[in-house]
Amino acid sequence: MVQIHVVRQKVARMRDTGQWLAACLPSAAADMAGDRDLRDLVSFRVYLLVQDAIDICSHVVADQGWGPVPSLRDHFTFLADRGVLPSALADQLAAAVKVRNLVGHGYAAVDARKMHEAAHQIIALVDPFCEAILSFAESRAR
Repeated sequence: MVQIHVVRQKVARMRDTGQWLAACLPSAAADMAGDRDLRDLVSFRVYLLVQDAIDICSHVVADQGWGPVPSLRDHFTFLADRGVLPSALADQLAAAVKVRNLVGHGYAAVDARKMHEAAHQIIALVDPFCEAILSFAESRAR
């Protein structure tokens, strides 16, 4: 059974981070190119959103007694295979793990255009992900 209060808390944090990301994201990628602080802020919030999604998935997997999950990317397809997430949403979130890794591990300099695009993509995934997780969690709450 899912600890619904924990899921709701994590979902609220994720939605809040998504709102803060949307608030700081400039309308044009070029506005990020010359502003290191803004690039770093956007990059970090993208990282946090992807990490929040992974954490929520991990919590659901553990509460259900499923697992183990082989990798961070696999958390999303793992839940899609169990009917928790739509497959298309899971695929998009799994792809976002690459961006998270680039930011978190400093593998490459942040390209303002690519990060701007990634930020818009992850913002669009927040509500569908949160709704799917909440729907599942509420049906199995303890």
